[in-house]
Amino acid sequence: MNAFAALLIALCAPLAAPGDPGAAPAATPPPAATPPPAATPSPAEPDVRAVIDGIQKFYATATDLKASFTQTYTYKVYGRSQVSKGTVFFKKPRMMRWDYRAPAPKVFVADGRTLWVYEPDENQAFKRDLTSSQLPVALTFMSGEGRLEDEFDAKLLPSKDDRWRVELIPKRDEGDYKSLVLVVDRDTSEVRASTVVDPVGNTNEVVFSGVQTNTGLPENGFRFTPPAGVRVIAEGK
Repeated sequence: MNAFAALLIALCAPLAAPGDPGAAPAATPPPAATPPPAATPSPAEPDVRAVIDGIQKFYATATDLKASFTQTYTYKVYGRSQVSKGTVFFKKPRMMRWDYRAPAPKVFVADGRTLWVYEPDENQAFKRDLTSSQLPVALTFMSGEGRLEDEFDAKLLPSKDDRWRVELIPKRDEGDYKSLVLVVDRDTSEVRASTVVDPVGNTNEVVFSGVQTNTGLPENGFRFTPPAGVRVIAEGK
């Protein structure tokens, strides 16, 4: 399953730990004859740290989250896109569930220890141990354990309508993706969309709607037992 890790990164991007906004450089620029005035963010354009802090505060107060999603995977070489839709659920600590309903049913379920990917049409389920994967980096943010500045460097991109756009570059080399962009609501600091760019330029965009938080999602919704007769494939084995 070659795209497995990249897909997980995309799925968890809304709760991933965005990075340091790029603190001021350590070196001072050489003096000029007429030094330009220091750039200061206007009230309408806060620095990236303010945006990142807002994201962290929003999710720090959320014990669970539910939303509809539309995922668009675009193949750069072929210029084609594949659109999927469904519902996503997150719950502290480190639990998530993605129920795909179109174009084909599929379920991603994580209980904090094990990730399952169930494909009913293929009669198979993939199993992954979270303790040996990079996925906990994403889930720790929702759990209130993650430090945003530890994983990424970040910068603001030109804004659109009433939302901020933050580009995140991983501080450590990641073979599965090279960057991701979060679209953030200016008023609530909710992440409304995320786009992952892989090393060859393919993009995986996930757009969220109808976001609800702190609704008391039951833990049993994040458990999975393969139906009888389903082929189980343990990743890495």
